[in-house]
Amino acid sequence: MGFNQSKILHEFKSTTTGGEIVITALNNSDVETIKQIKDHISDIQKEFSSGNFTKPFYIHAQDVPGTKIMSEKKDFIKYSINEINNGATLILETKDKELLNAIHQFITFQGAEHLGH
Repeated sequence: MGFNQSKILHEFKSTTTGGEIVITALNNSDVETIKQIKDHISDIQKEFSSGNFTKPFYIHAQDVPGTKIMSEKKDFIKYSINEINNGATLILETKDKELLNAIHQFITFQGAEHLGH
C-alpha cells in the first residue's frame, strides 16, 4: 500500500449513498506517512474508477465481496477524495441499488479484514 500499516488507521464506513475509506496517520506530524496515504487514496480512486480491483484481491488473496458488481457497473459509482490533515478519505457514491449493496459488501469485508490497523 506504500505505507507502514502500524503507523496508520484504516476505517471503512457504509453510508446511505455508498461508503467511505478513511486512512489516517496515527502521528499527525508524520508527513511522510501522510503523503503516502494521500498518494494511495489517489491511486485507488483511479484504479477503482476504471473497474480495477486487483489491489484488494492481491492484499487479501481472494475475491473481495462486491467487487465483481462494482467493476461491471463502474460508470455508476462516483469516487471523490476528501483530504484531511493527517490523511485522506475516498468517498464512493451511487444511486444504483444493486451497486449500493455491492459497495456495502465491499466495505464490510474490508473493515473486518483491516481491523486493528
